[in-house]
Amino acid sequence: MLAAATSLGAQEQRFGPLPVAEAWLGSGSGFLSLPIEAPARGGPGTGRWQVTASLGLSSFWLRSPSVSEVIEARRYRGAVTAEELDGIAPWPGFEGIYFADMEIHRLTLDARRRFGRRLELGLKASVVNADGGFVDPLIEGFHDFFGFRQSGRPQALENGYGLYFRRDGPGGFGEQLRFVRFEQAGLGLGETIVSLKSGLGPESSTWRQAIQVQLKLPTADDDNFHGTGSVDAAVQYLVSRPWRRWTLYGNAGFTRLGSHELLTLEPQNIITVAIAGERPIGHRSSIVLQLRHQQSPFRQLNLSILGVTATLIDIGWTRRLESSGGNLNRSAYFSLTNNTAKYGSAVDISLHTGIRFRTGPSQRSGALR
Repeated sequence: MLAAATSLGAQEQRFGPLPVAEAWLGSGSGFLSLPIEAPARGGPGTGRWQVTASLGLSSFWLRSPSVSEVIEARRYRGAVTAEELDGIAPWPGFEGIYFADMEIHRLTLDARRRFGRRLELGLKASVVNADGGFVDPLIEGFHDFFGFRQSGRPQALENGYGLYFRRDGPGGFGEQLRFVRFEQAGLGLGETIVSLKSGLGPESSTWRQAIQVQLKLPTADDDNFHGTGSVDAAVQYLVSRPWRRWTLYGNAGFTRLGSHELLTLEPQNIITVAIAGERPIGHRSSIVLQLRHQQSPFRQLNLSILGVTATLIDIGWTRRLESSGGNLNRSAYFSLTNNTAKYGSAVDISLHTGIRFRTGPSQRSGALR
């Protein structure tokens, strides 16, 4: 999902942060965002501020194969219970089972300040609400209209909430892991991320490169899945260049994740890569297409396809707003994220919208900034 607006201009192009860890049941910044975004390139002077306020919605409907079989065999619609899931034998063999039905709403404030031409310091904080949500009827209607498989949604409680992870050990039921939460978590503070980005190599009107380092602080409640409750760190390489009417972006990131006691996760490393393209449409707007490939933080748990690498596609639209005068520039955006394969491994669908404010000289030539 595009957690910040994109801005396209003659002097500067940026692509906003994307929460890679939506695979982590909506913790979003819990495993840090490894965003596609352009390297910092300063305009005249120093001290330019950029503030983005965004609102996101992510819906999850994740099941291991054995859980899907039980739910889809139902002849009624009702809540999936812990007792029902306890009665399911892992499939195949000793592989664990899981079930996640929830919706995450996230309000994020992302503030950045540039120092000099190539250095940028950022701080991002969020408020998170985790509950059953309200978009299940829309998703089911969309699937019906296009003839897509419902995968058991009509047999489960509409807008329900539930988290269930179980991996049986040699000694029997739930020996290695049993985590159950069917009480809605509600509202809480999300993770806080501090970032530092610096340009690399000689400045160029074509190729631009940067290194970004991020540190996630454990400000969220991991028991309610508002975050992971661990200190995580990430480093990523960013690159961008123009190509015909497009601006192309790419990154490769490495994240070091802390442990998660509730899910018996040990510290681990996550690799993420992404490519994106942005193209102007008309006088003030642009579209963005992005493809992300990310490892799952659940790989250690042997929980069926929840541990496989996920591929996500993002489609975004951004528009420069009319200038309010002075040195304040504004742009708005909307984006949609969908899991393109391995549907039991990552977010089902995400929607994001927001507005970005940037201080600096106004651009009146018609290009987006």
